Amino acid sequence: MRSVLFLGFGLSVLAQPYKDLEGHGGSVNALLFSADSRYLLTASSDRAVRLWHIPYGTLLGRYTGASASVNVLAGVSDSAGTFWGASSDGKLYQWSLHQYRQGAAGANPSAQTFRPLRTEALSRRVDKTRPVEAWEAIVLHPTKPVVFALGRSGRLIAWETEEGWLQTFRDTAGVAYALLLPTHAKTLYVGSGSGVIYALDPATLSVQRVLRGHTRGVRGLAISPDQRTLASAGLDGKVMLWTIPEGLRIRTLEKHTDGVRAVAFSPDGRYLASAGRDGLLCLWNVASGRLEKTLSLENALWTVAFSPNGQYLVAGGEGGLLRMWRIDQLGIRPVQLIAETDSLYAPPVDIDDNIPQCRTVHAHRYAFIVGNEDYRSYQPSFTPAMNVPYAVQDAYAFRMYAEQMLGIPARNIVFLQNATSAQLKRELEKLVILLQNTGGKAEVFFYYAGHGVPHPETQESYLLPVDVSPTTPAEGGMRLTEAVEKLAQSGAGRVWMIVDACFSGGAREESPLAARGIRIRPKPVVLTGPVVLISATTAEEEALPYHQARHGLFTYFLLKEIREAGCQPKPLQSLLQEVAGETTRYALLLHNKLQRPTWLISPALPDSVLTESW
Repeated sequence: MRSVLFLGFGLSVLAQPYKDLEGHGGSVNALLFSADSRYLLTASSDRAVRLWHIPYGTLLGRYTGASASVNVLAGVSDSAGTFWGASSDGKLYQWSLHQYRQGAAGANPSAQTFRPLRTEALSRRVDKTRPVEAWEAIVLHPTKPVVFALGRSGRLIAWETEEGWLQTFRDTAGVAYALLLPTHAKTLYVGSGSGVIYALDPATLSVQRVLRGHTRGVRGLAISPDQRTLASAGLDGKVMLWTIPEGLRIRTLEKHTDGVRAVAFSPDGRYLASAGRDGLLCLWNVASGRLEKTLSLENALWTVAFSPNGQYLVAGGEGGLLRMWRIDQLGIRPVQLIAETDSLYAPPVDIDDNIPQCRTVHAHRYAFIVGNEDYRSYQPSFTPAMNVPYAVQDAYAFRMYAEQMLGIPARNIVFLQNATSAQLKRELEKLVILLQNTGGKAEVFFYYAGHGVPHPETQESYLLPVDVSPTTPAEGGMRLTEAVEKLAQSGAGRVWMIVDACFSGGAREESPLAARGIRIRPKPVVLTGPVVLISATTAEEEALPYHQARHGLFTYFLLKEIREAGCQPKPLQSLLQEVAGETTRYALLLHNKLQRPTWLISPALPDSVLTESW
């Protein structure tokens, strides 16, 4: 087993890779995981595609038929398990995973070979007079039987696999390498030999826009899971990040000393892997652009991929190099996607389904629920990482629990998602007017998931509407103390304010929102009236996500405790202590950070208020 050198923070530490997959007799050009992460397909210049079992790295068989180097793979998303390979012989080949599954019984897996289900001499169909096209990239249309194939000469072909029609686009640079089609299929991206990235209309192959930045050819393209960030790998040794669909360059990542051949996003979008001719495999933090890890391998690298479940990273290159690591061995963990065998990170309880139905309806209970997640749509300067993942889902879940377990009538619930400044303030004013007519009988649940920011000068905490800049929160933001005062003076008998946000200038995706890029210790909130404030964090800590559960960490454990209490709720003190303990524990285990929920009681209320139940 080969060794690998970790280069980070100026130190070199010898470590062993998780697994070397040995079998290819030529350079490994392409990687393709099955959707369930159980199988890995690898294409090589040895003219074969090999099938491996994950995580054991067992060789299950070979797909043969190509007469030259297999350069690229695409597919394994349909029920038939079909996938395509493209070769330097100008042909496209279709195979299926089911060929292995059907033939595995009673056979020696490593000796199994599978012939193509279909072979298409696409290069000859396009032009019989020209030399055979060496295919560099192929992508499949997500909803139509169309394959896009890109040749080394710059020729792009759209081939309808059922009716057989063809369309052609010719890159004026005369050479091209990379191809990418997002799942929304609105734009087809072509990486050219000149360094230009063409954005084409997939239906007409006409140019929509041109992305300029690389000074040499673009060898690899990848798109983030949220379809909003494009990564490009250049032979100029640079990795660039672009906004989608605008095509604006937002960051250039530099570490490689030779051409970068491939890039891949982790399934949670937090990391980007880049592989180069210099033998370096780099792991970048997408939000900050920080280089997290550098792995130096002895061979030039041609391809890299994360498994769909986020547990493994694989790289391939010259000399048959094919190496697989477990993500946690690299010191990072895409936290929502974790090893099934690790009991510490067992899949969470699904809090969104089978919520207990408590029939008691409290006519005088009210809820004001806000989920602010999509800041980027309102503020183009925001990067995708500056949104608040799962905030809307948190708000929806809290609304369901409010109706079904807290007994709040639907007519008494104000529900806002991605609320602007005007919406937030208008709806809160309406609620206050309504509460003033309840004769002190009202009990209010105020729930907010989204960004909280400190004022850069006063350090006062603000709830941030989606259309308000974090650098000037006073211009449209809602001061937390102001919200407390409004609700305290509404005449309500009890107000529970639940805030899944932090006020230190941080974000759920770990990118500071403060203009200075630092954490700010917020000014304490002064409570008045019958208010209890329950916060997801303490002081300058971050409100973290629980990716695997697709919720904020604090909201997940809060709703989980409410659910487990069922229709016989326990005292609030006991419930909150359980929530705080689990939130703190998982913040450390999953993020290696502190997040300690806390609660404050207004001086107008006795401490015994926490003996009450919801």
